[in-house]
Amino acid sequence: MKKFYINQRIFTFGDKYDIYDEQKNVAYYVSERLFTFGKQFEVYHKTGRRVCYIKQKLFKFLPKYDLYMNDSIVATIHKKLSFIFSRYIIESRYGDFEIEGDFFAWNFKITKGGKTICSVSKNFNFFKDKYEIIIADGIDEVFALGLVIILDAIHHDGSNNNK
Repeated sequence: MKKFYINQRIFTFGDKYDIYDEQKNVAYYVSERLFTFGKQFEVYHKTGRRVCYIKQKLFKFLPKYDLYMNDSIVATIHKKLSFIFSRYIIESRYGDFEIEGDFFAWNFKITKGGKTICSVSKNFNFFKDKYEIIIADGIDEVFALGLVIILDAIHHDGSNNNK
């Protein structure tokens, strides 16, 4: 089991995040690309190497994003129509996953076949988002962290129709 902490940077143009490991060292950082059609994020290892990127699919009734690793799509995540809880479907090269969370997008579980592979807890803060992520053994951490970044993007879409 691996634990990470995502902290959103404040006072920046576009969304930027630092991802810390259990020892509170920066493991990854995330930067939103500006002046693009749809949201786009790039995730970098602490050494500066890009490990994945995220693109929003435009002109969809409900939010839909693609996660790329090594310049190929590894997952597509889209929101399902639901009136009480946030529900998502993940179709990936690792199989199909579901994301379930509470109405306010503060706690999530990513599951596959009923087993939790990643849990996400949001720490309440007025100025920036902070998450604790616990990833099960054997799960690609970049893949799981990419999904969490997508989830945050969906819930903070400027249209406010995704909550």
